[in-house]
Formats: sequence, structure tokens, C-alpha cells
Amino acid sequence: MRRLFCPACLARLKRRTSGFCPYCGEPSAVEEAPCMPCGACLRALPPWSEFLFFGVYEGLLRELLLRAKFGGSLAVLDALGRTLAALCVEHYAVTARPDVVVPMPLDMIRLRERGFNQCGEMARHVAAALRTPMRLDLLVKVRTLTPQSLLNRERRRQLEQPFQTLNRADGLHVLLIDDICTTGATLDRAVTCLLAAGARRVDVAVLGRSSRHDPCGGGESSALP
Repeated sequence: MRRLFCPACLARLKRRTSGFCPYCGEPSAVEEAPCMPCGACLRALPPWSEFLFFGVYEGLLRELLLRAKFGGSLAVLDALGRTLAALCVEHYAVTARPDVVVPMPLDMIRLRERGFNQCGEMARHVAAALRTPMRLDLLVKVRTLTPQSLLNRERRRQLEQPFQTLNRADGLHVLLIDDICTTGATLDRAVTCLLAAGARRVDVAVLGRSSRHDPCGGGESSALP
């Protein structure tokens, strides 16, 4: 990361290494707290096998993700993709690597409006770093929903299933890439769809994990700097 960010930005980009749920990444109120399952995961584990994230969706990380996602900054997107790739390489150096990398898809309307899928751009870096093929045909978004930035956490959980698969994923170990995890509801639906298509296992890797302790609620309504 020292090759990607200046010293001042590096000091503000803090990787979270403690104080979160090991199953869904939900941050604790105290960063130094031990990693313990959250209440939701104690009741029912999420459908994915591994959950990787870089840091809490706040401060500079939030600013950079917003700039990449809505500001169209390809330079920022490149740096964030390399950061996520380094996180995945570190994790899979000591465990079995995935068979394929799959980005969280955009529906066609938003893809035409934005001109790119930020998750797809980050997934390219992850796939290259892991020397693993990226598949765009395993998961597609077929329905345009209300942007999650306009919904509270409960309404996000109630959204309908917008995903389907174009091809079978029989026996594959899939790594699903997303930029931000808010409640985990969208990831839950995407992972469930991949498992229904025959995936043997699905891991998830995201850059930012929002916190229920965040007064902003982890939304995306912050103005771009």
C-alpha cells in the first residue's frame, strides 16, 4: 500500500484487525475488542464460508469509495482494487484459493448510466493477483431496485431477490467481490443464488464494512469531496 498512497493517506486508511464479527464483519463499538460473533450470526450463520474486508466504511475509505463509485475516478478505483487484491492474496496464501472470482453485478440501466461496474474493475485486480479466472456469466442482476443509499437498514433487508445465474457453477469455489457491505442482505441474496446454481463454496471479499454504530448508518449519501 505504500506504493499506492501517500504517508498522510496511509495514516487515515486503517485496516480493521480486531473488534468485528468473524462471520459477517459487523464492527464492534470498541475497535480493540476481541473478534466475537454478532447477535445475528449467533442466531443464523450467513450463507458464505469466509468474509474478508479491509476496513470500516468511514473516513478516508468512505471518501475514496464514493469518489470511485460516483465520481468515476479510475485512478482511485485502481488503487482500491490493488488494495483489495493484496488482502485476498494474504488470506489465500494459507488456504485453498478460489476457482473463480465473480464481481457483484450491476443491472443494465445503472451500468449504462455509470459506464462501468466498480466491483468488476476491482475484481480484475483480485483475479490477476490470485491468478484465478474472473467469470461474468455466473451472476447477473436482472432487476433495478431503489438505491440502497436511500433506504434504512431494515428496508435493505426487505429488498426482493434481483439476481440470477446464466450458467451453472457446479462444484466451484467462488470468491464474490463487492465494494461495500452494509447489512449483508444483498450479499446474502447473491451468495444464495450462486449456491443454488451448484457452487460448492462461496467466499466474500469487500473493501468497506459499514457499522450499525455509525451515526450515518453506513449509507452512501455523503457528499463527494
